[in-house]
Amino acid sequence: MTAAEKLYQLIQTLPESQIDEILNFAEFLHQKQLSPPQAISPGTLTGLRGIAKRSGLAPSDDELQAEYTDYLTQKYE
Repeated sequence: MTAAEKLYQLIQTLPESQIDEILNFAEFLHQKQLSPPQAISPGTLTGLRGIAKRSGLAPSDDELQAEYTDYLTQKYE
């Protein structure tokens, strides 16, 4: 028995509401297959991932707090 035949048999036993759900899902898969994958356009936030990455090891919590304290001190002097 093929997959299509098994699916047909299973669908025959389901209530109408669940058959509608299966139909919606099948149409979604069909549409997904027809449309080409969309590339992420340059300039989006996902295209900028990693741009602010530091070189080397990540700073510790104490180092981050000291940097932020220095930043605030300089900003509000």
